[in-house]
Amino acid sequence: MKLEIEKYLRKNRLRLDAENHNEDKIWKEIEGKLKPERKNGENWFWKIAAVFLLGVLSTYIVVKESSDKQVVIITLADISEDLGKKEADLKLVVDKKWSEIGPLSQSDKLQFQFLLDELQELDGIYELYENDLQEHGVNEQTIQVLLDYYEKKIRILNRLSLEIEKQKSHENKTTI
Repeated sequence: MKLEIEKYLRKNRLRLDAENHNEDKIWKEIEGKLKPERKNGENWFWKIAAVFLLGVLSTYIVVKESSDKQVVIITLADISEDLGKKEADLKLVVDKKWSEIGPLSQSDKLQFQFLLDELQELDGIYELYENDLQEHGVNEQTIQVLLDYYEKKIRILNRLSLEIEKQKSHENKTTI
């Protein structure tokens, strides 16, 4: 750019050195050879695109960082082999009791709703203490409550089984 102006000045030196030179004409010729200035309005698209790209990139980074955290689930078997074995045995007994009871009819569900409600409440308590174990780590009281859950569930299932048997025997006596 500077070289072009110097070239122009050397070439037109005699004409420009005249006393009556026209400054307006000279500046118009210089401005004509210069690149036109960009208007601020032309850059709005790129500014919006840059802001959008920045937003997408920051969202991606935040989501990626939060999902990279590994969740470690602690079970009683992780704490000790004996606790894991005891828990597995208790789960087996609970599953056996449920299979003995079998599917409940709608009338049985209505009649023994109080026991089903107890089981549901017990499951909620178990879930709370299991979350507590995950959040705060190993605690003797938490371990005891988790094991006690199975024992209480077995007692309630035994009671439910006895109530169903009592109901069946009562129905058999009244129909004979």
